[in-house]
Amino acid sequence: DSTPLRIQGLVGSSLYRSTRAAGVPAKIVEAYIKAVATRLSIGRDVTAADRFDLVVERERAATGETRIGNLLFAGLDQGRRTLQLVRFGADSSNPDAQIDGWFDVNGQTERRAVSGMPVLGRITSSFGLRMHPLLGFTRMHKGLDIGAPYGSPIHAMTDGVVAFAGRTGGYGNFVKLVHGGGMASGYGHMSRIAVSSGTRVRQGQVIGYVGSTGISTGPHLHWEVWRGGAAINPRSVSFSSVAALSGAKLRAFKARVAQLLAVRVGG
Repeated sequence: DSTPLRIQGLVGSSLYRSTRAAGVPAKIVEAYIKAVATRLSIGRDVTAADRFDLVVERERAATGETRIGNLLFAGLDQGRRTLQLVRFGADSSNPDAQIDGWFDVNGQTERRAVSGMPVLGRITSSFGLRMHPLLGFTRMHKGLDIGAPYGSPIHAMTDGVVAFAGRTGGYGNFVKLVHGGGMASGYGHMSRIAVSSGTRVRQGQVIGYVGSTGISTGPHLHWEVWRGGAAINPRSVSFSSVAALSGAKLRAFKARVAQLLAVRVGG
């Protein structure tokens, strides 16, 4: 017997502890928090008066044993607004991988960059005027330098198309991605490039590896962001990608939403 299980409750002093106390397994709580975090800041936007709402897979054997599976629905009732997210397109056999994610009831999804930077490391040089460490004169530094171990993976900050992937001047091995809305981003000094020109990349995809090619004092990533062709401070941009379902996929999704919202609490 396979029947979804719905669990609701008050957030209280801790969203994690309250969901665990309601009987939600730890791995499901973690999945729920990650889903909600795609739309809200857990620390800033979620309050003690909010109510959590989850639907999970449940299988009951003839022996009476129950097994909890994946999280299917992640909701949060905040009084004046309600967040309702449904997992859709997560099947690895799905030919359209771009629809894999948490969608709101209107069939739209948003993925935010988790780390805020394309590589794990520390900023060694900020955006703005600086004395160039090798050239010996002051000039505009149009990006951020992020120090990281040689060979560290570099990730695309959001979905895009590879406009350039190759060797170019002082940037050494360099990748340029073009995003929607007049946005573009560049990644320099790579030891190795993992994508090719003209290909489409998804947020979080590895596009290369940290190196020290070109004019460089050591292994690091030079990261630039452009809006309308002009360089801007990468830290001033909130990176996210949005996708929307349509046609047959949207109709199938709407039917799935109706099924999950009809699940009764505890039943």
